[in-house]
Amino acid sequence: MGLLSWGMATFYDAVMRKAESSSLGAWREELLKNITGEVLEIGAGTGVNLNYYPDTVTSLTLSEPDQQMRRQLTKKSAETKLPHQIVAAAAEKLPFPDQSFDVAVVTLVLCSVEHPERCLDELHRVLKPGGKLAVIEHVGAAEQQNVYKWQKRIEPFWKRCAGNCHLTRDTLTTMQDNGFNCDNMQRDSMRGATFFVAPTIRGIAEKS
Repeated sequence: MGLLSWGMATFYDAVMRKAESSSLGAWREELLKNITGEVLEIGAGTGVNLNYYPDTVTSLTLSEPDQQMRRQLTKKSAETKLPHQIVAAAAEKLPFPDQSFDVAVVTLVLCSVEHPERCLDELHRVLKPGGKLAVIEHVGAAEQQNVYKWQKRIEPFWKRCAGNCHLTRDTLTTMQDNGFNCDNMQRDSMRGATFFVAPTIRGIAEKS
């Protein structure tokens, strides 16, 4: 597990480079350009989102439980001028008081957490009333049955080699079931990604 963690942290940015240049980079910019106030990002990884946070963010808390990822995150965060802190916390057990943040940011994280329902419960808890949840997540292709069949076939192997990443999760429904208004979420296809990872949801949900 230590070797896998090191490999993912070391090569993650390189592996994702094509998707970032083809679609993800523009999506991150669009997602984050208007956020303001006190912001929590869970599963901050290597810090890919850091380049897209606007000056309207008054404080940025970066939560990342993986030690190898935190090393990369620490290096990259040294370049940001935003007031920030890095916290080693699991998404299912956030060490913050209720109603602490204006915005929570979750990008390509809910696919790999152990308990997405608990994670979303925690995000709902720490967001202020009317708080925003900014999301980019790859999901199960329920509306594309041929793709979905391949996702189900590949998923058992994929989870083992890609840090518990699930291919078939219905994250949009899970968000709705855990107290978020998802009317502004949209489905898309991640260009530059392999077909079984491409089905995506993205947008801003609101704590209801």
